[in-house]
Amino acid sequence: MTARKVLIWPDPVLTQASKPVEKIDASIKALVQDLIDSMEYEGNSAGLAAPQIGVPLRVFVVNIPPEHNDGNGTDGFEAFINPEFILKEGQFEWEERCMSIPGESGRVKRAYRVIMRYTDIRGALQEREAFDYLGGCFQHESDHLDGKLWIDYQSSLKKELVRKKMQKLRAAS
Repeated sequence: MTARKVLIWPDPVLTQASKPVEKIDASIKALVQDLIDSMEYEGNSAGLAAPQIGVPLRVFVVNIPPEHNDGNGTDGFEAFINPEFILKEGQFEWEERCMSIPGESGRVKRAYRVIMRYTDIRGALQEREAFDYLGGCFQHESDHLDGKLWIDYQSSLKKELVRKKMQKLRAAS
């Protein structure tokens, strides 16, 4: 498959709500592999959503080793298709980064514990409990599917400063 270019905010594709995946076929499996290849190529990332590579479908991949989150992680790269939260509880605040806003970060409040329903790459409906880092990652990636990024949780001043930096970065590339 192929590592694809990660879109830089404020690219309009990143602010659009994604469409549900109707069926798991060869094109969806290829998309998942492209997401994995793109994450591996870019390095140092916990997850990547399809809109970030220009595909407005409700798919993301995550790779968080269990030892990085008290045993609550993924078994290598895992794909999550048409995710929806059926429970969100508690709260924590953490510093988020994003491949679509390189070099920047911001504090975001997330639910501490979540249960997410999704379809896996084999087409089976699953439910997954996650907390802390993995739960935050699920929420961050799901936000991408709704056209939302961590920058949307920031003050208008910070958002405008980051927007200018990203526009310069996009113009230089």
